[in-house]
Amino acid sequence: MVRTLLLMLLAIGFGLGGTYLIRAALVDVGGFTVGSRTAARQLRRLTSKRRFWAGGGLIGATLVVSLDLYGNQDLSKVVPLYSLSYVLVALIGRLFLGERVTLRRWIAILVIVAGVVVLVQS
Repeated sequence: MVRTLLLMLLAIGFGLGGTYLIRAALVDVGGFTVGSRTAARQLRRLTSKRRFWAGGGLIGATLVVSLDLYGNQDLSKVVPLYSLSYVLVALIGRLFLGERVTLRRWIAILVIVAGVVVLVQS
């Protein structure tokens, strides 16, 4: 179980780092909307951003770690563990992206974490 938890934390860390870097690249290019007239131009601009490629690399690393977890552990335990990333996403959004995280959201996140603890212990 220790190995699983460490791999899960690694996957969450890679995933959050990748998501943050891609979000930062998207902010740099003015966003992206599927199907918009500017979508192709925004994609071209994204490919010139190092943050975009670094974020993609981290998300790829998340996939590799996840393959190990999915192949060696019960999905009913692994998948709920990923929801622990909600706590870190809220912190990253608040601290680094200036997003507003309300008390109601924090309460919801704590309920999710409590549910994960119950699932993992069962």
